[in-house]
Formats: sequence, structure tokens, C-alpha cells
Amino acid sequence: MNEAALLPVVQAGDGRTLTRAEFLSLLNTYNCFLKDHTQLHLSYSQGGDGEVVVEGFLNISWGVRRPIRLKIQDDKQMPPFAPLTSPDPTSPISPIGDKRGMSRWGEYNDLHQIDEMAETPQDTVVTKSLPGRAVYESTTLRPARRKNSELEAESNLFRCMSDASLVKRRRGRGKSAAQREKERQHRFSINGHFYNYKTSIFTPSFGTPTKVRISSRMTTNQVIEQLLNKFKIENDPQDFALYCVHQSGEKRKLSDGDQPLWERILQGPSDDIMKIFLIDMDEEEVSNDVAQYLNLELPILEQVLLKLREEENRVIQRVISKYRQQHRLLTHTLTSKMSPHIETSV
Repeated sequence: MNEAALLPVVQAGDGRTLTRAEFLSLLNTYNCFLKDHTQLHLSYSQGGDGEVVVEGFLNISWGVRRPIRLKIQDDKQMPPFAPLTSPDPTSPISPIGDKRGMSRWGEYNDLHQIDEMAETPQDTVVTKSLPGRAVYESTTLRPARRKNSELEAESNLFRCMSDASLVKRRRGRGKSAAQREKERQHRFSINGHFYNYKTSIFTPSFGTPTKVRISSRMTTNQVIEQLLNKFKIENDPQDFALYCVHQSGEKRKLSDGDQPLWERILQGPSDDIMKIFLIDMDEEEVSNDVAQYLNLELPILEQVLLKLREEENRVIQRVISKYRQQHRLLTHTLTSKMSPHIETSV
């Protein structure tokens, strides 16, 4: 964008304003700091209303203490108007084609059908009409199939397995290692942790960073939702908050209306000065007055506490002395007014 087209004043969120020169200086400093990572550079544009919009990646560190829940690995949804019944009533294949990874439990009338899909070819269906009355399976009204003793024993094993184990076993069949790896990569990992039904509830390592692409128009709640959607996390966004944690130890919670990207630009790109953390909502803030003591050694802190207690006692004694003085003065005044006057006549 042409720098000359910028307005003289740039709104930097939360009622703050920057001159055009200040804004360009901050942006150039930010991008120069990340000169070896051009993909992390910020870019800006100006809308028709004159508002300057900055876009780019924001570093957010994990600081949650409670476990998070990941969504199921295969969350592909069926087409909204896909028929729920198969065109061929004798075919056990999914009605949306031979895409078994997109199947849902609702497509099958019983679990016995799953092992038939995985092991029994379609030509095992009895095509020759049976003499006499037609024989159907009990729950599907589908022509009877020839049973195999080995398959029957395996189907009994399937019915004893949990739903999660059954889905995992069924979807893993017939796929090469490369195919399974490709399907696993369709979502982002948290420090190398991909979805696993046994470890879908876990706590990310404290302080590990991640990146999310946002714009300066996005508020704190929108950034949190963007981050949770990136990793397919089921937790409620209202359970989390963004905190600006400074090198001094100050910890300030961003309000719902704050714009985190502007906070990052104004503080500079260095994580050594300030980091943005995703933390539980009920985490306490730490003011700058308290933060200045956090990095001191324990003996020094004990001396500071001793001095504070001494100062507190001196203030208490001054208040008590002042109260006693005022009490004596009021008592003397009341006594003088209440004493009787003796009049003498001449």
C-alpha cells in the first residue's frame, strides 16, 4: 500500500491513536526484527472508511492449567442432502460412495455389518432366489447372506469391543502407512501431539508457543476462538483469556474488546519483553507494583517486608496519636460548655 495514502492519524485500538510516522516506524521495526522470517511479517491495508487493518501471525504461548479436549480425528460431515439409504438395498457400502472414512454409525443398522464390509466382498450376497418364502436378516430386511464360521467368530469379537476401538480397527484396514500418515496430517498438532482417542484429553506444556493468523480488527474472544478452531479443541472459549505477561512479571488480562494484534505491535515483536499467553479465565492478574518484587532473592524480600511492617507501625502510631489529641480537645471543649455559671446579684 502507498504510504502517502494513509491518514495522518491511525486508530490503534482501545481509543489510542498513532501518527502516520509512528505507525510506520512501529511496523518497520517489527518486520526488521523478523527479517529472517519473512512469513511472519505484518502487512496493512486501508479500508474504504479509512481504517487501517494490519494482518499477520500472532505468537501465543500455552499457559492453561486444566486439561483441554480435542475433537474426534475424523470430523468430516455428511453432505446436507445426501440420502440416508443406499441406492442398492443389498450393498453395505456407504450411500455417499466408497468413502469409508466418512461413514457414520447411523448409516448401519447393526454392528455386524461392519466386519462384512471389511472382509466380505459384495458378491457374497445371495442372488439366486431361495425356494419357498424369502428369508431376511432379522433387523435389516436384507436378503440372507452365507455365513462363514471364521467371520462369525470375528463378528462376535467386534461386538465385544468398545465403539472407539471398533472405529479405529475398521478405519485402519486396507490402508497403507503413507495413507494413514496423510490422513493424520489434516489437523495441526500441539507440540507434536496429534489426536489420539486415548490421549484426546491432555494439558499442553506450559510456555510452549504457537501461531495463529489474525487481523487487527479481531477482538480477544475472536482470537481465542480462532486458536481453538485451529487445533480442533472442544473446550468453551469462555473458559480462557489472553494475558500479556511482561519480563518484569506483570500479568495483565486483555478485556473482551481489546485487539491483541495492536497490543503486540505497541509492545514490539520480542517475546523477551512481553508474551501473550492463553490462560484459564480465573487466573489472577499481577500489577506492576507487585511485579517489581517477584525477581528479588528471598532475603531481600524479607527485608522489604520488614521495612513495610515498620512503616505500617509508624503510620498506625501517628493515627492513634492524632485521635487521642482530638479526643482530649473535644472533651475539654464539652466540659467547659457544660459547667454551670453562678450569677451574683448586687
